[in-house]
Amino acid sequence: MNIDFLPLEERHLNQAVQLSNAVGWPHRRCDWQRLLTLGSGVAGVHNGELVATGMHWSFEARLATLGLVIVSPNYTHQGLGRKVMETLLEAITATRIELYATQAGADLYRSLGFKETAWVHQCQGWVADSAAGQALFPLAHPGVRGFRATDYETLTTLDEQANGSPRRSLLSSLLEQGEALVLEQADGQLSGAAICRDFGHGYVIGPVIANEHDAAKCLIEAWLTRLPGSFVRLDTLDADLAAWLTGIGVAEVDRIPQMVAGSTLPRVGPAKRYALASQALG
Repeated sequence: MNIDFLPLEERHLNQAVQLSNAVGWPHRRCDWQRLLTLGSGVAGVHNGELVATGMHWSFEARLATLGLVIVSPNYTHQGLGRKVMETLLEAITATRIELYATQAGADLYRSLGFKETAWVHQCQGWVADSAAGQALFPLAHPGVRGFRATDYETLTTLDEQANGSPRRSLLSSLLEQGEALVLEQADGQLSGAAICRDFGHGYVIGPVIANEHDAAKCLIEAWLTRLPGSFVRLDTLDADLAAWLTGIGVAEVDRIPQMVAGSTLPRVGPAKRYALASQALG
């Protein structure tokens, strides 16, 4: 079978939506477009049909993420996933590579040197209409406010502390796509931030970066009270946060491994990543 592996381009995106729908993923064309703008990828094409994809996003020299590795259900067990991965890995120069694996792909990623390091809890659900204007949990904080342009440097610093690598281009793009809330302490310092944007069936809240657990909950709750009647998704590495979300109706529906190849990136401050930007972007 002759399959061409080409750079993923905008001309492939209509078929990419069909491909992601075929495996049960909610990505719209605009979601694919946003991800392609931030990164680059590979397209496996057979007789004009897109049958495989994969993408990567590099953040400075230290960190890259892999995602949207998809093989058409009609073309499985033919080595396409491995070919996509090998092509992506050849293009990455970062010292650490992260991905979030489906159970079907985990064995392939292990064979390429990736190791499980944590579990990602996918939490999602419809926000009750009664959430409007009231707290879902008694953590309401008067310091939660909208993001200002003057907050940008602090946001990037918090994010770098949490991830071990700068991700300025990612944060700038997410702020263009959506909106952010921050948590300001009495002394004027920011102790957390959460970005929300439209995605798939509704909205995704992430990344959520905060100095401590209750700060993350305050920010998430603030977003939920602003989204009554909406479908919301969060992907978190924190099991306690996932349990709290399930308790307020944003239930855990899946759990997948975070897998990593390369070096460990040291955290250089108290900030922690409580929710991912997405499973693709980390």
